[in-house]
Amino acid sequence: MVSEARRTALVLHLAANPNPISIKVPEETVADLAPRLIQVVRNGHTQAIPTGDGKEFVVNFSHVVAAHFE
Repeated sequence: MVSEARRTALVLHLAANPNPISIKVPEETVADLAPRLIQVVRNGHTQAIPTGDGKEFVVNFSHVVAAHFE
């Protein structure tokens, strides 16, 4: 099992795409988002996700059927 400190990618499975999208994120994003990821997906929030290269990736979670950290 991968420890939470080593998880550095947010993996999104979208309803209209059979291929998952993997976004490299800093450990701070994992620490912030992991405890509330289930709620964000359930509620379909739109949220800016900081990426590993210092940019932002906006995700409309209403189109996400599954999300996890890897």
